[in-house]
Amino acid sequence: MAQKKLIIDTNLLLLLVIGAVEGGRHIKNSKRLNKFTLQDYQTVIDVMVNHQEVCITPYIAAEVSNLIDLRGYAARLAYETARILFAQFRQVHSDIATDSAQDTFLAYGLTDSSLVRLAADHTILTDDQRLFGALFSACAENILPFEVVRKVRN
Repeated sequence: MAQKKLIIDTNLLLLLVIGAVEGGRHIKNSKRLNKFTLQDYQTVIDVMVNHQEVCITPYIAAEVSNLIDLRGYAARLAYETARILFAQFRQVHSDIATDSAQDTFLAYGLTDSSLVRLAADHTILTDDQRLFGALFSACAENILPFEVVRKVRN
């Protein structure tokens, strides 16, 4: 049975975008993704399949599009992939005033502060270890640390 709504944090969504380009061969070409493998890309897909809906915030979409570090034709394919994925995901309402008013904004910034706020109603898939404490405090049962998912899958 599929779980509720999923939000994929920036690094893992970037992995999903770049991993979808030319069979994942550019994962190793991205400086931001050097710790990930093609198997990790597949793990993100497997997590998505087990959720009713994948959601995205405008903040995450902006970060992902700004972090695509491929060149030439591969970059164009990555941006096309991002465009397709962003259109398929449901956009979660974000309010800059609300998200920056939280105490977590001072420690983590806008994108991560919004994830802490959204954790009560969404499963959050993340590899951001510095954010784990705030996320688990917000709603521990909705947090999926990628390292744990990776180990369970392997």
